[in-house]
Amino acid sequence: MAHAGLADERTSFIRFAQTHKFVTFFGILVPLAVFAVFVGYPIVFTIYLSFFDWNGMAAEKTFVGLQNYRYLLLSDKYFYTALLNNVKWVGVTLSFPVLLGLIIAYGLRSRIIPVPALIRTVIFFPVTMSLISVGLMFLLILNPLFGAFDAILQSIGLGSLVMEWFGDYRIALYTLAVVSGWAFTGMPMILYFAGLGDVPKETFDAARIEGAGHFRMLTQVAVPQLRPVTAVVVMLTLFESLRAFDLVAVMTKGAPFGSTNVLGYLVYLESFWNSRFGYGATLSVAILVISILMATFVMKKLMKGAFDV
Repeated sequence: MAHAGLADERTSFIRFAQTHKFVTFFGILVPLAVFAVFVGYPIVFTIYLSFFDWNGMAAEKTFVGLQNYRYLLLSDKYFYTALLNNVKWVGVTLSFPVLLGLIIAYGLRSRIIPVPALIRTVIFFPVTMSLISVGLMFLLILNPLFGAFDAILQSIGLGSLVMEWFGDYRIALYTLAVVSGWAFTGMPMILYFAGLGDVPKETFDAARIEGAGHFRMLTQVAVPQLRPVTAVVVMLTLFESLRAFDLVAVMTKGAPFGSTNVLGYLVYLESFWNSRFGYGATLSVAILVISILMATFVMKKLMKGAFDV
């Protein structure tokens, strides 16, 4: 039955496209052309450039075949350090903004949180901000000499928790990841808020009649119903983590001792500081492959059976 329904939808779409050629042209072909020019071509050219040695200035590029990839996998210790830092970054951003966004969305939907429209706007507002602005703002807030955060800790008797947030190699990366998570929390919140609106109200009512509290309704009723939304949220979070660059460039520049260097910033260093555009392209291809593998894994794990009726 499901296959028959899909076949009917496909047939009706083809019939619509044949009848409304103007809509088909501007609704499908034009967006595809824009995507091919501004996304497809840069990806193809980056892959092409990864097989060359080029400093970005010379008229000729030197073909080196798989040499860049061989160096990446066998000799570049900075790549593996940056990759490990990205994995740590992913761990923080999956456990902090995603979970917090889900809790806030549930609180807004269940009216636990007052003035939901205002709170929703306040939480989502950082998503609209440039990460450059966010980085500069938190450089002031977490400044060890006059930062507001350390001053608050000292005023409430928690001065022992004051640290060199960006100067201690043990915590600098996690500080950046938390700042990134703070700016990103609004995205999972708004997606979960919309997803909770599609969960039948009767489902929550039945759980409430059976004596379920908010924790059980969130974990045993809402979360299973939100698997498709969770898949989207996790993928967006993964991509956001893998392309981390702005905060590192503004706040630490990979310091201290390379402990905050991530893949995106490594691409910048190799391309524009070391003038190795070919190898920078190789790193970009590696990020693309890692993103595809992670997205495939997430889709298989979280979307399996999500639409079973």
